[in-house]
Amino acid sequence: MAKAPQPPRLATVADLRQAVEEALGQGVAASDLILRLTLRDSARIKRSPLFAESDIRFQDGEMLVLGVKTAIGQIANSMLERAPIPATE
Repeated sequence: MAKAPQPPRLATVADLRQAVEEALGQGVAASDLILRLTLRDSARIKRSPLFAESDIRFQDGEMLVLGVKTAIGQIANSMLERAPIPATE
């Protein structure tokens, strides 16, 4: 009998931290990144011992993690992505 396909592994807060640190280490500017978080991961990051108090800040009503803006909610799996580049005319 064939095994049922496994759903993709969800990112952990450690995975998210590593993704941000790798992108920043490769020279990507924090302003060019968006950390898209589920509501659950947003809460987990705030409580996680992996993130120091100085790693998370709130500015102009937005949460920044390691200097990267976050978009919270309306997704099934948290991920780091490049911010869309505004069109120039």
